[in-house]
Amino acid sequence: MRYIYFIITIPVIILGYICLVFNIFQMKYKLNECIELIDEKYSEIPNFYVSYLIAAEDHRSNFHYGIDQVGMIRAIFKWFFSRQLEGASTIEQQFARVVTEDYSYSLSRKLKEQILAVMLVRKRKKIDIARAYLAIAYYGHDCEGTEGILSLADSNLRLVSEIQIISIVARLKYPEPSINTDKWETKLDYRVSYIKRRHQRLIKKSKHQMTNVIAQEVKYKPLI
Repeated sequence: MRYIYFIITIPVIILGYICLVFNIFQMKYKLNECIELIDEKYSEIPNFYVSYLIAAEDHRSNFHYGIDQVGMIRAIFKWFFSRQLEGASTIEQQFARVVTEDYSYSLSRKLKEQILAVMLVRKRKKIDIARAYLAIAYYGHDCEGTEGILSLADSNLRLVSEIQIISIVARLKYPEPSINTDKWETKLDYRVSYIKRRHQRLIKKSKHQMTNVIAQEVKYKPLI
């Protein structure tokens, strides 16, 4: 599977190097900005958070090289047949989007984001990109980045239960509003259940380091 992903990603890799050489889309500046932020932020978040992030946002992360073409095709088919919007952005794409602060709905933005994601994977480890993403992501009203996670984790990122980590990751899709509502809490509860099930399946199927760091670094409290 990894070989297939690599082959279909080669055109984007070539395009990425062209963009770097000629600084198209200001790619050199944006890539350096992302790399600097990864080096600065990745150490703030413990490794074991990443397996839940992968389960929630990018369960084919072990196979792709920054962009998930399978997820993209699936999202297109779902929109075509049922008019349901489904995200296909990888963790690397989401990180690039937050760093560049470009949230426009355009094909050019998506292309630049994909190129940047692919080039990032060639410069830094995926697990470090994921940890840096968690350290800058938006979790809701007055809840952003590492400080936001600290507020949700009772000021200790390591002494947390599994359900606390899942609840934090779930807020990436459903950020906490300034005033909690029953509708938001229902969505969050559903998302937490989904991530927990997905994570359990992922752990069983994969021996990849990123999806098993939980067993290496921490023993969780009993689930609440």
